[in-house]
Order: sequence, then structure tokens, then C-alpha cells
Amino acid sequence: MDLFETNGVKIDLSHPRVAPVAEEFRRGSFEGREAKLVRQVVRRHHRILEMGTCTGFVAMIAARIVGAGAILCYEANPQNAALAAHHFAANDLPITIANAVLLSRRAAAGKPPTVPFFMSPSLVSSSLIPIPRRDSVEVPVAIFEEEVSRHGANFLIMDIEGGEVELLGTADLDPITGILMETHYRKAGIGPTDAMIKRLYDRGFRINLRNSGSETLHLYREGHEADLEGAW
Repeated sequence: MDLFETNGVKIDLSHPRVAPVAEEFRRGSFEGREAKLVRQVVRRHHRILEMGTCTGFVAMIAARIVGAGAILCYEANPQNAALAAHHFAANDLPITIANAVLLSRRAAAGKPPTVPFFMSPSLVSSSLIPIPRRDSVEVPVAIFEEEVSRHGANFLIMDIEGGEVELLGTADLDPITGILMETHYRKAGIGPTDAMIKRLYDRGFRINLRNSGSETLHLYREGHEADLEGAW
């Protein structure tokens, strides 16, 4: 393994899925904004549900703050789920990860226990949203509200390539006090993304404007402004 340390965690640059973006890790540009935001806004009392774990990079940075047991990760791409598990082991971080898609109880009603997930050769571009001329794999479904309850989650980290629109547009978010997510105008559309943001506002979430930008958002729930102290 060619372990490269950045943000207090080690990434295996020799891994076949990481090698194409190795220079981005060396420059600090691979998920660099998300890494900075995690360090700024994650608090020790957060119990985190992460969706779209990819390499495990962001989850491991968060684990240095809250502890590995306070993070539960989901990754729909089976190759990336194995990659994240590889990194967790290399960093001696016993973070739990599952290869599954989280759907809200409402969205999952009447659907089969698996859903097609469209694979891309790119490390970061596979998606629930159909990709022309790409094969799909069937991925197990887990119910978002059940996993939030089981883990006692109060904070979400999300990078699910457009899937955030349906999930956050339909899920019960009452236990959640903060969200760190990447949005995807190109995949999900401007209108649906804006409708998702409006629903979040209607449910008491507000955008932390000092830290958000370039399609990456930190949202906090009204009444939890204390979590913003020292966030910039």
C-alpha cells in the first residue's frame, strides 16, 4: 500500500480505484471542501449517518472528532463500499459501512427490496439516476427513518449524486439537527433541487452561508445555532 496522510487520515494511493485521483489527494483538492467543512461544523455530540461514503475519506475525518462508533456509513456502489472498508481498516477505525441505498419510508412503499444502481467507471459518478449506456447493479434498500432511529443519528453527511432530492424531499427529518451535503444541479435539476431546499426551510433548517458554497451546503436546524460557534 502507498499510504498518503492528509487531514489526519491515510489514503491508499496505490489502490486501483484511487490511483486516477491520487494527484488530487496530494494537492488536497479531492473532496477538499467537504473535508474542511467537516472539521468546521461537526461537533463531538453529533451521531452521524453518512450516505455516499465513496473512499471513506470524509467519514474518517469526522471519526477523528466524534469517534468511529458514532458514524454509520452507507455506500450504494459495491466497489466503493469495499474501498471505504479497506481505508477504515488501514486507519484502525472500526466504522460500520453497509452496501445499500437509503430510501425514505414514503419513497420505499410498494417498491422491491432492491433498486437498480447505475455504475460509472469514475470513482464518484455512479448514481440512482439512470446513466446512458451504463450497466446497473441491484442494491439492497434500507429505510432511512429506521436507520436514523437505530443509530440515534442527529447529523447527516450526504453526497449521493442527485439522490438527495427525493430523500430529503420525502423523509421524516425530525431527529436531524444538521446536514452537510453536496447538491447536484446537473443530475437532479435546478427546480427539484430548489424544491428540496424549500422543504428543508419549511421544516426549520437554515443554510450556514458563511461555510456553504460551490454546491456544498451546511444546514442547521433553528434552535441549534450554538453548533455554529467556532464554525468559521
